[in-house]
Amino acid sequence: MFSKLLPAVFLYTGRRTYSIFSKVYSIPASNKTLAHHWLKAPKVYSQERCLGTHIVIRHTRERFFIDIAGVRAELQYSIKDGIMTIQSTKVPKELGGQGIGKLLAKAALDYALLNGQFIVIKCKFVQHYIDKYEPQYAKYILS
Repeated sequence: MFSKLLPAVFLYTGRRTYSIFSKVYSIPASNKTLAHHWLKAPKVYSQERCLGTHIVIRHTRERFFIDIAGVRAELQYSIKDGIMTIQSTKVPKELGGQGIGKLLAKAALDYALLNGQFIVIKCKFVQHYIDKYEPQYAKYILS
């Protein structure tokens, strides 16, 4: 798609030219041979890892959930005395490996902070998510 709009955008820095597509092309030092040196536009490859659907995170009083093609992933929680307790995250195998659990964890953590609640985590997945990706939430977690 971009190859039709932008056949090549180059940054010339001496003997090398860098394209926006992360390929390096060597260019001769003399300008006389530059006209005879043809550079091909790089191919653009698309990422095929996306779900191809619009994801909507919904929540009720006790859970956050995502419905995709009749399959439901959910995160269960409870709130008492200004403390959100995250109990479990369940993502079916059909939706596994797509980042659905991370989306649910992020939504629950953001919801707790926006409502001024502290967090207690009983779910190992959410604890791992915070440790690996979102360490800024650690200061709101009660042990």
